[in-house]
Amino acid sequence: MKSGKPIVFVFGFLLLLVALQSCEKAEKPYSLAKKPSDSLVLVQVNMGETYEDQIFINFLDSNYIRNTVKNTCWDLGFDCNPNSKNIWMNGGKGVLLGTIGKDSFIANINPNKVNWRWDASSGGDSIVLKNWFNEFTQHSRDSIYIIDRGIEAESGLRYFQFKLRMLDPFTFAIEYADSKGKFISSCIIPKDINKLNVYFDFRSGKAINFEPRINDWHFCFLRTRWIYYDFSPPLLYSVTGIQINSKLFSVAVDSSLNFIEICKADMDKFTFSSKRDIMGFDWKVYDFNQGKYITRNYVNYLLKMHGPNPKYYKLRFIDFYSKQGVKGSPKFELIEIN
Repeated sequence: MKSGKPIVFVFGFLLLLVALQSCEKAEKPYSLAKKPSDSLVLVQVNMGETYEDQIFINFLDSNYIRNTVKNTCWDLGFDCNPNSKNIWMNGGKGVLLGTIGKDSFIANINPNKVNWRWDASSGGDSIVLKNWFNEFTQHSRDSIYIIDRGIEAESGLRYFQFKLRMLDPFTFAIEYADSKGKFISSCIIPKDINKLNVYFDFRSGKAINFEPRINDWHFCFLRTRWIYYDFSPPLLYSVTGIQINSKLFSVAVDSSLNFIEICKADMDKFTFSSKRDIMGFDWKVYDFNQGKYITRNYVNYLLKMHGPNPKYYKLRFIDFYSKQGVKGSPKFELIEIN
């Protein structure tokens, strides 16, 4: 006959296990943070430590970088809308413009005596060249402008004179000369109806068509210019910012709501703007104590896509440094609002 000891042992072990479990304290329930949506998109781009790259982003595609060019490769931008005569300068490059005469190029110009002017980063009515075209006569005013291409321009290629023509709703023409009125040349700048803008570079004398198609990008990281009018004279300051594709969406800015908890019911609280600089540059600030940029991740950017049934997205910046600790690498997360 087999011994019953193993059975007694197992039975005793089970009783002990039950007794121990009955002595355990009940677990305290914890409130878990709301899980981010599965639609979260995480994007980081590298503009270079001196922000030399201009980067076009499509945040709805896994291949989110649509094109990258050097911020210094263009001087003037031309609106491709057939009904628009808008032309603006590259503020991030330090470009300035002045009006110096009419009809004929001038033999000798003193840049120190030019009344230099600048565009505001918002575009629209804030651009200097908004009145170059006479809407009543449908002709150019035949003004002579001078451009300062910025302090980084090569020797002898910093200043140019130019005149503008509108040949038809789809074509600009520019005639230009050096600062002494010699070496006169011209260039035809065709509008591309699939783009927001085309560009011109005085150094090469060529039109440049690098912008992605209208429906293929959402915003552009670039070096731009901010004007501090509190100073006298106004302080022109180069900043690293964003310009949006206002044909596709508008933006509201908020710092009152918790990013994860923002829902579609909140959208009626906000006014959305299509200004191209609405997202600005102050999503990061410089901390002098730490000697580095700090991302303002409590600022929410709410994006409203255009259309009869608009989709909404929320975006916030979470870093400005690469994994190697190099500045100029903005990182953001974006979630569709349901």
